[in-house]
Amino acid sequence: MTFCEEVRKETDLYWEGSFNHPFVRGIVDGSLPIEKFKYYILQDAYYLKHYTKILAIAASKADTNDEITYFLNSARFINEAELELHRTVFKELEVTEEEIEQFEPAPAAYNYVSHMYNAVHNGEVAEAFAAMFPCPWLYQEIGEKYKDAKPGVKLYEEWIAMYSNPEFKESVENQKAMMNRYAELHPEKVHIYKSHFLKSCYYEWKFWEMPWTLENWEQEVKEYGFV
Repeated sequence: MTFCEEVRKETDLYWEGSFNHPFVRGIVDGSLPIEKFKYYILQDAYYLKHYTKILAIAASKADTNDEITYFLNSARFINEAELELHRTVFKELEVTEEEIEQFEPAPAAYNYVSHMYNAVHNGEVAEAFAAMFPCPWLYQEIGEKYKDAKPGVKLYEEWIAMYSNPEFKESVENQKAMMNRYAELHPEKVHIYKSHFLKSCYYEWKFWEMPWTLENWEQEVKEYGFV
């Protein structure tokens, strides 16, 4: 098996957990409360902003012109996507300037971003890519799995359409080839790539759990009842 085939099989628990998470299923059938989606979008904007920076750092560590071009182009694309998110979805969700100014990343979003920063700062470019790759790959599989869904909610239908787009699938296939190449070139580091990849798969699952529970920095502690 290729690296991607192996790691996809080894992390299937998190993928199935994402496919069947009530947040994702709520988007698919249109039952997700809009305030949970709004919470998710605000956290996603934070994630995208830092994902852009991590891609740029990866570009600075890349060895070939093709790699540098890929990471810089990806950074530009993600940055434009974040700006578009603010311009359109934020407007539809009636996100206020006050909400943007007072925004605080939830634990799951903060930890996920920190994990990727750790990979890109303390490892070489392939390690960073292993930490970044689960995000687009998972979203592509979610889009493919639920492409025929009719949630009846405009924002949810647009979300599914974005990730079920054939061009997005082509991009992910190219990224799989890139990840497989890294693993073939550096077999001694495959265990590191797998470790980063697995953690990101876990954090992808947490990214659904986070808006579903409206996660914050106090609720888990308060659940013990001594506060």
